[in-house]
Amino acid sequence: MIPYEYIFYLTSILFVIAVFGMLMRKNLINFVISIEIVINAALINFAAGSYYFGYLNGVSYALLILVIAVFEAAVAIALIIFYHKITDNLEMSALKEYRG
Repeated sequence: MIPYEYIFYLTSILFVIAVFGMLMRKNLINFVISIEIVINAALINFAAGSYYFGYLNGVSYALLILVIAVFEAAVAIALIIFYHKITDNLEMSALKEYRG
């Protein structure tokens, strides 16, 4: 069995890489991918914690969050495609002109 500390280190590294990706990327698609990596790091942590403590509640929560994340990604990609058809641009800096 893999020690829980190793899985925690892995999810922490994934989380830091994803946050760095969200802060440094200018492309909308890369931003959505970074958000998905953050969600996946949290899901791995839920599943590993529930296995370590002997409860299956974390796995069921992780499965529910995974389903919600898939729908969130689908809506985000649809909005990005719609935005790209209007502006022919995927840079986040171009979104400033659409503020309300």
